[in-house]
Amino acid sequence: MKKTLLAMVFATSMVSGCSMIGGQEAVSYEDLRNEGTELYAVSNTEGYQPSTVQELEVARFSVNTAFLAAKPVYERYTDELLSTPELGNYFAATEAAETEEEKLAIYEALTPEQKETVDNFMESSIADEMMSGLGEAATVALSNASHFLALDTTSMISGVEFSQLMAETDLIETTIEQVDYLDSTIVSAYQNYKIISAFNSAE
Repeated sequence: MKKTLLAMVFATSMVSGCSMIGGQEAVSYEDLRNEGTELYAVSNTEGYQPSTVQELEVARFSVNTAFLAAKPVYERYTDELLSTPELGNYFAATEAAETEEEKLAIYEALTPEQKETVDNFMESSIADEMMSGLGEAATVALSNASHFLALDTTSMISGVEFSQLMAETDLIETTIEQVDYLDSTIVSAYQNYKIISAFNSAE
């Protein structure tokens, strides 16, 4: 019954151009790209501000490097999806779905023509190249972000002069936003791809 309801919701969303799966809105690639653009302003050579705490800065710089590498990879991926609405709707919906069962229900709800579009893309050299890039970027992002998140940043900035404390707090917040971006984009997209790539071969 659940699969049937999901299929009905997805079939309607493919026609309307928007999607709501299991009460959760589909991923918005445009919103995520806008977030990336805003973060880039404080992450590039001109905008990046280093921390005065050396150990903290090493971790922040690693996350910043991962962000700068991941952003163009993710944008190329979304460029491809946005250029073909059926692909964009499908990937956005499956990425928002929480379980493999929900993702599979979305695939099964596709019309034969839509399945052909999705299957042809998944089997293409373009998809292989893009997903390889996503995988490499996701691996680096996970490693660098995990290292930063394991730090006790409150303790690390406890010795900073009061006049610099707010600035250091803002830098940490920026890095947290970068970590969130990486998780919501590169990491999420690659994890979703690993699951849905099996659907065609399982048919």
